[in-house]
Amino acid sequence: MRISHKYKFVFLAYPRTGSTTVRAILDDYSDIKSVHISQTTKEFPFYDHILARELKPIFEKQGWDWFAYRRFCVVRNPYDRVVSLYHHYRRVNADKKKARKSFYYFLKYTYFKLRPELTFSAYVMRFNRTRNLALPLREFICDEDGEFLVDDVLPFEHLHTALPDYLRQMGILVNQDKIPILNASANRQPYAHYYTDETRREVEMRYAYEIERFSYAFDETVSDATVRTNSNAT
Repeated sequence: MRISHKYKFVFLAYPRTGSTTVRAILDDYSDIKSVHISQTTKEFPFYDHILARELKPIFEKQGWDWFAYRRFCVVRNPYDRVVSLYHHYRRVNADKKKARKSFYYFLKYTYFKLRPELTFSAYVMRFNRTRNLALPLREFICDEDGEFLVDDVLPFEHLHTALPDYLRQMGILVNQDKIPILNASANRQPYAHYYTDETRREVEMRYAYEIERFSYAFDETVSDATVRTNSNAT
């Protein structure tokens, strides 16, 4: 998440959609830069993947006019994003295992039984018990009544052109050739390799809005157009 009072923008970091890259680009233009949720305080509640419905009341409590700011995020093909979420889970899980081995080495083999790493299929089918990371887009950017709190949604698949074009409208000039690729999944295959019919149906059901609204398909990508949520919501 990033907020700029000068340029009047609010960027909401929908997980695994290039949000680390966007936050890095916006750092020099932001008055408020989010932190990991473990580092938040009562005085500074702005965490990286804060939901729109969580941020708006905090925002207004500060006396800032939510609707005077351009609010945007990035969307990604759900089939691809879920694979990226899975690789993120594996990396975090591996880091935890390393930490436990160094700190509780002998307990690991006595009192503690580390959970085996989930397969992709098992990970997908456990979505109902996941946290904010795997939320569908509408739950991330809407309020409790389903009203959109974000104006614009940029396509991850064309971020190198869509983001500079979008920021230019606010007077921020970014060279698309200098946009980094940060926090990308490593050692992964094309997303179609991961799916079974069952996991594909699960993703289609959970992320039905994104798939329909942004014309995503299992073997296709979204157009390069930025989408206005409030003017085109269904």
